[in-house]
Amino acid sequence: MASTFQPTTASAAVDGLHQVFDPAAAEGVEATILFDLGGREPGQWTVVVRDSTCRVMKGRTMEPTVTLTMDSDLWLAIARGEKSGRDAFMNGEYQVSGDVMFMMRFGKLFPVGG
Repeated sequence: MASTFQPTTASAAVDGLHQVFDPAAAEGVEATILFDLGGREPGQWTVVVRDSTCRVMKGRTMEPTVTLTMDSDLWLAIARGEKSGRDAFMNGEYQVSGDVMFMMRFGKLFPVGG
């Protein structure tokens, strides 16, 4: 199944995560994800997953469960399905701090680039 989620900017790729969010996969999940992007489009976004809902806010609004630190162009490529997030992590292209095990669920909660 091809994704219709094709953001053109890194900020749109974070802001639009609610479009690909799978509430059924998030049942019982409570997490706060901080996207800390550098590069051409720097910024921070907080994504809160709670009670099978997803909310995206600009900035660091609360203490994160997990923080993703990466270049904005890399995030855009992952969100568009042009690059595997798992492969990029394994190749050391971005950093994850906090609850690293949560990232194993990220692809099910947010099936981007499908």
